[in-house]
Amino acid sequence: MQHNQASKSTLTDKQKFELCQYARDNRQTLKEYVNWVKVNWNVTIHESTISRILKSSDKRLNEDVTSPDTKRHKPVKFPELELALREFVLTYQHRTILNDAIIIEKAKLFANSLKIPENELQFSSGWLHKFKERNGIRLRKLHGEASSVNQDVVIESRLSLQEKMSSYPAERIYNMDETGLFYRLEPDTSLATLRLSGRKKDKERLSIALCTNADGSHKLKPLVIGKYAKPRCFKNVNLSNLGITYRNNKRAWMLATLFQEWLHDFDLKVSRKYGNQPVLLLLDNCPSHITEGLTLSNTEVLFLPPNTTSTLQPMDAGIIMSFKRHYRRYHIRWMLEQIEGGKDASDLKMDVLQAVRYIVRAWDEVTPEVISNCWKSTKILPNNVVSDNDYRDEDESNNNLLAELSDSIKKFNFPTVISVNEYLSFPEENVTFELPESDNIVSLFSREEVDDDDSNEAPIISASMALKSLETVRTFLTQQEDSSSYLRLVNSLENFIREKKSKFNETKQLNTIFS
Repeated sequence: MQHNQASKSTLTDKQKFELCQYARDNRQTLKEYVNWVKVNWNVTIHESTISRILKSSDKRLNEDVTSPDTKRHKPVKFPELELALREFVLTYQHRTILNDAIIIEKAKLFANSLKIPENELQFSSGWLHKFKERNGIRLRKLHGEASSVNQDVVIESRLSLQEKMSSYPAERIYNMDETGLFYRLEPDTSLATLRLSGRKKDKERLSIALCTNADGSHKLKPLVIGKYAKPRCFKNVNLSNLGITYRNNKRAWMLATLFQEWLHDFDLKVSRKYGNQPVLLLLDNCPSHITEGLTLSNTEVLFLPPNTTSTLQPMDAGIIMSFKRHYRRYHIRWMLEQIEGGKDASDLKMDVLQAVRYIVRAWDEVTPEVISNCWKSTKILPNNVVSDNDYRDEDESNNNLLAELSDSIKKFNFPTVISVNEYLSFPEENVTFELPESDNIVSLFSREEVDDDDSNEAPIISASMALKSLETVRTFLTQQEDSSSYLRLVNSLENFIREKKSKFNETKQLNTIFS
């Protein structure tokens, strides 16, 4: 009996990962975390153990749980090499014949590029075995490329998908897809062409992964992939409050390693949400969507047939476009406000932090009605999971949004103004992954920061400054009609800020006493 109690004092890697996720999204005391662990896993651990786990939260949340049941393990000595080599294997194993000798040779080249001293690693067969075991890599036979499909294949695929989905309710059928976003894109042909030519402005690009279920009742936080690990504008900002998951690499691409991290996280989320009931996840055949070797507890992955995603994928049927309409509206509003403040349109440089705020708001405004209709338009859902709701207001709302965008674009008076449709459908934004040359993979994971980040550090706002601004908002609301509900929100915000101010003053007094 004592042995069983002792064995319960250690969490598995998967449990530690889930704890860090929970702590990231739910700020609580150590005692409350201890109780949460007890309720979820019937495991009793000390507050000091919780503290120790959470101190490595950033590292754990940025690594895949490759061995979920492992309790104690030796950390990887060179994580950048591990990530680069894993990305190489995942990306190229379906394009060429890989063997152990090739992987070891590539590891040596990557180590040299990362300036790892030769005597630090012995690239033996034992080292390679552990690398493959850690990352769930099993080399497989190379298959030929799929041929293009015709309309008959689309029809057959619909029937196959309907049959597969008939055993799942709409709420447990999901689709994830990525899109590029030129988050500073101006509605002017000459400016847009200049900014995009030769991809010289890669720093203006983000990749975004969006995921939702078939009835629109569960939209996951966007995964935003940028170029910088720590943009200057993120300093002094609590990222856990932004409503996104942020990752980075030098090209702002969705890499296989990032996708697999996202998929593990998705599996954990739906496991908790549906009490371990299985869910179905639809994916397209993007080269970075590699699932072989992964162990998922509650997610069944179903790949759409090649070359059918424009017809069969709900995200491509209007969900992503709805998101971009809302984002472009926020961006144009911001541009107009800057111009009204005296700035020139060609000099505007919205930073990633502001873009993230608009990304979150735009995704929030994609309604369940829009999502449900996009799923229905693909005709992949069987009759038993299709909603009976009729959303006739959707077209009117969409037309109003397009009209607002068109009117706003005209206000810029650009000589070569872009049409709304062109502004919403830049072909280059469809690219979220390009097969890198194998020798260039290591550069994606280098920790050397690029020096062309033109954003500025976010200023620290004191509680007193926030209260002063809030009083301005309160005065504005008292002068409006039907604003009583918003005034109550202002009162709640004031209570929150004053509480923060009080705690800050208490801490300052204690520091003075003990200094």
